[in-house]
Amino acid sequence: MSKRRIDVLSIASYILLFFVALVVVLHFVFGFQYVVILTDSMEPNINPNDLVITVPVSPEELHVGDVVLYRVEIGNTTYRITHRIVGMRPDSSGRFYYITKGDNRNYTDPWQVYPEQVIGRVVFVIPKIGVVWYYTPLIVFGLFLIVIASLAYDLAWLLLEEEPVRPKSRKADLLVLRRKKIKVYHYRR
Repeated sequence: MSKRRIDVLSIASYILLFFVALVVVLHFVFGFQYVVILTDSMEPNINPNDLVITVPVSPEELHVGDVVLYRVEIGNTTYRITHRIVGMRPDSSGRFYYITKGDNRNYTDPWQVYPEQVIGRVVFVIPKIGVVWYYTPLIVFGLFLIVIASLAYDLAWLLLEEEPVRPKSRKADLLVLRRKKIKVYHYRR
């Protein structure tokens, strides 16, 4: 019986492929969002460079104490912020909005966050992975360039390689060998 040697590189590539497929399916099918935290506003629970994974929720599922990702427009720029819901109130027209605050802040956010602004609730935090996640497009582009260069190298060798010299038949090699032996024997006398 022959034992199959476990190829570590092959296993690692399958794990990486599974991870990428999982991330893509969770994002495009189920609406998960992946956000790298840039500030210290949610310390000590969520630190800068942590990767936060959020899942879409309906407004009825949100409660005081939930950490949410929401979008707010300040001037001409839209920001995505991850803060904790610390309260809910109705505005002057009777619509409810959320009062949010960073865990590391002494004051609440100065804006009102309405349910349609909420992108999702934080379900998972992966510490320090945000550094890698932030550079993922660059890493994927680099790997893509390496694969293209490797394929180009192989194609160049295939096109530029000379056709190998065809070996003579075995019979012709034996005849040449016999002639050499005869000549050597003939000259020795």
